[in-house]
Amino acid sequence: MAQCWPPPPPLLLSLLPALLLLQLGLSLSMAATGNSLITSIASNYFLDLGVYGLDCPLDLSGSNFTRVASQCSNPSERGRCCRYINAMVAISVSQYANATSELGVAADMSERCIRTISKTFELYGVTSNATVFCGFGPKIHVTYKCQGRSTVTQMLQSPKFDDVAENCRAPLAEDKACRRCLNSGVLYLRNLLGPIDNVTLSTCRDATFAALASQVDYSSRLDIASCFFGVQGLIIPAGSPPPVPPPETSPLSPGAASPTQLSLTGSLKGNHHINRLAVVLGIGVAVIVLASILLAVLVFLIRRKHRELEDSDANDDAPPKALALSAKKFQDGPPGTFRKYSYRETKKATNNFNTVIGQGGFGIVYKAEFQGGLVTAVKRMSKVSEQAEGDFCRELELLARLHHRHLVALRGFCIERRERFLMYEFMANGSLKDHLHAEGRTPLSWRARIQIAIDVANALEYLHYYCDPPLCHRDVKSSNILIDENFVAKLADFGLAHASKNGSIFFEPINTDIRGTPGYLDPEYVISRELTEKSDVYSYGIVLLELITGRRAIQDNKNIIEWAQVILDSEGSRMDELVDPYLGDTYDFDQLRTAIAIVRWCTQREGRARPSIKQVLRLLYESSEPMHSGFVEAVEDDEGEGTENRGRKSRGKNVFSSGDRNLASSSSTSRSYCSRSFLLEMGSPQSPNNTPSI
Repeated sequence: MAQCWPPPPPLLLSLLPALLLLQLGLSLSMAATGNSLITSIASNYFLDLGVYGLDCPLDLSGSNFTRVASQCSNPSERGRCCRYINAMVAISVSQYANATSELGVAADMSERCIRTISKTFELYGVTSNATVFCGFGPKIHVTYKCQGRSTVTQMLQSPKFDDVAENCRAPLAEDKACRRCLNSGVLYLRNLLGPIDNVTLSTCRDATFAALASQVDYSSRLDIASCFFGVQGLIIPAGSPPPVPPPETSPLSPGAASPTQLSLTGSLKGNHHINRLAVVLGIGVAVIVLASILLAVLVFLIRRKHRELEDSDANDDAPPKALALSAKKFQDGPPGTFRKYSYRETKKATNNFNTVIGQGGFGIVYKAEFQGGLVTAVKRMSKVSEQAEGDFCRELELLARLHHRHLVALRGFCIERRERFLMYEFMANGSLKDHLHAEGRTPLSWRARIQIAIDVANALEYLHYYCDPPLCHRDVKSSNILIDENFVAKLADFGLAHASKNGSIFFEPINTDIRGTPGYLDPEYVISRELTEKSDVYSYGIVLLELITGRRAIQDNKNIIEWAQVILDSEGSRMDELVDPYLGDTYDFDQLRTAIAIVRWCTQREGRARPSIKQVLRLLYESSEPMHSGFVEAVEDDEGEGTENRGRKSRGKNVFSSGDRNLASSSSTSRSYCSRSFLLEMGSPQSPNNTPSI
């Protein structure tokens, strides 16, 4: 099966001969001495100098390594293991920031600190597999830089940071206090970063924590860390003996690895003999001379390759090989599904790209009219990068396999030169976001809102239960819900979708980068980075609350859940206050009560306390019409709960009925093949193919 990976950079390929030559030169210089002892001496000398020769200023004294080692030794606790490692490193960075006002160590010291901290974790029983899986170094940094801000002062002076500091004052042990702190942090990062569909929040989240924690005492610092990273017991309890590393595995000297004082420092072990030092210096001079010669060769190769790349860019009319193979596979697929369009056809159909109808994180969307009368929406990728290519390939592969009346259908694609286009069925009535929030639009009726909620739930039910392997959409929001000319709602934008790795209906937690849209992001996912189908259920609850209230997910710098929390907790006495004022009294009171109960259930802080999308759909059908009770019994959820018709008490006239729309779930068809192998190959960046299991 063709993989949608961009080819290796040509420049890297050109440098390989030079790099191999460098390695050969070093090997020959070692062999020329005729003494294996000299090679060993030089290797040990440079190893000691690189790892232990200079100090790393980050201090993990008092850290509860016993707790971390226990979590990391359990394969089912991988996400918690990563949060503990992240939290310990972030606390040490905040202590360093308190002393220096810098959000991490200097760049030339970063690699040294990463190696030394990794060896320290191994020393106290945390396996090297754990730090590799959690991405310590590539993902969990020792130097934080958020949008160019690398000091505490820069973070404190950034817009809206005062709100975070105000809402994150210790103590944060209570659930409401911690939730308030996390919500203010998400709002702050949204204002700071803007649209973040393709930006990881982790580094800026860690920088925000370090800036906050550097301004408070040690106990408050631990309190904030427990809230930010969702872990407890980060330090050794008072009165408990410190953990003692196994002496046979210790890479440090006994003084440096004292069980009473952990220090991330090292020193050269022993004094080198004068002759030994002279040999090392001689080898160093030889390496410098050889490196100078190789540098001149590299400069020549780089300049030559640069000219070749300029020439190839001028004449490059072919897409990357992997994309071309993938495109050919779909083009050769069943006739009548979709086709490949040329760049010329696309340009003509969009009137030279002058028919803009929308714009998102992926790029601009145009209305296109092709020969033969086909009208489509054309999404154009704004920039070609490795991540954008991955999202493009993912969406092309998924939509080619997915077929459901409540998912936007793919009509075609175009891959030419550096241009990437996807052609979708044209949705004449735009997005749900436009109908709810755009000025000048006729407000949606209560009946239409409930029907849209049912349509979206049907789409998610198909993804979670009837697709093989099951999928998490990962970006359910009102702007990704499109409405056709018959007012049928359909779910769109699968660039962030993620597959269940084991193919089971119920997802195992998947450790991923944080991607999504603020306001709709599951707080548990933000903290743990563990993705399950319950993250989609949380986002669905936000969309349902939008339908009820007519408010945006984030409005007046306040999260919609935070705004509605008091009313949601009032057990029904103030439900009227949540209803969109444009609806007046034209809504069904029983349906409103059911919808609010679903919102309250879907937005529970812990994913395991939320319902499955089947349970949500069942409640919506039960509240719609008694005639659907037979359907509800036919789609019993996993617990096998019975169906219970509810009485109806309307406020004003009864405005909800199924009309001519068929409410039966079209998800209850045979499972669709969703290209398991492609999705697993394009899986979580946290879990590279060759990374061993913890």
